[in-house]
Amino acid sequence: MRTKFILFFLFISFCSLAQDGNKNIDQAFKLIDNREDASYFEVTKDMFKMMSESREIGPEYKEYLSQLHQLKMIQPGGGNRMQLGEEFYNIFMENANLKDYTRLMTQRDQRSKISFYKKDGKDENEFLLISNSMIIYITGTLDLQNMQQFEQIIDIAGNAMGM
Repeated sequence: MRTKFILFFLFISFCSLAQDGNKNIDQAFKLIDNREDASYFEVTKDMFKMMSESREIGPEYKEYLSQLHQLKMIQPGGGNRMQLGEEFYNIFMENANLKDYTRLMTQRDQRSKISFYKKDGKDENEFLLISNSMIIYITGTLDLQNMQQFEQIIDIAGNAMGM
């Protein structure tokens, strides 16, 4: 009986350990994106395609937009954003499987945590910025050679979320 209990306890411990860090990015987002205390913003490939076809956008910007496939963004809401942002950061870092991503940058100080990751793919690249103020995920056939255009996309997302 005691042996069965120990084996059962080890099995449960193993299962709970196996759950940490094994979720893809979309699954990790789902842990947070439907919460009432989170602001969520998403742009799909179809929307980027429509934006790139706009006559009001310059040709260099159109080319950049056509390379984007998806943008997701989560931001903590409400009055206790710092604590909530810390919670979101920890949930995401504990659950997202980042083993195939290259960490480009990490910054931590008394008030903020920021981690920036990139994953090179055959058909598209993925960029992931995780901080205690927001989580941003971008996919597409783009790279970071033109940071100004990348910053413009972040500005568009930020303006849509009222940041």
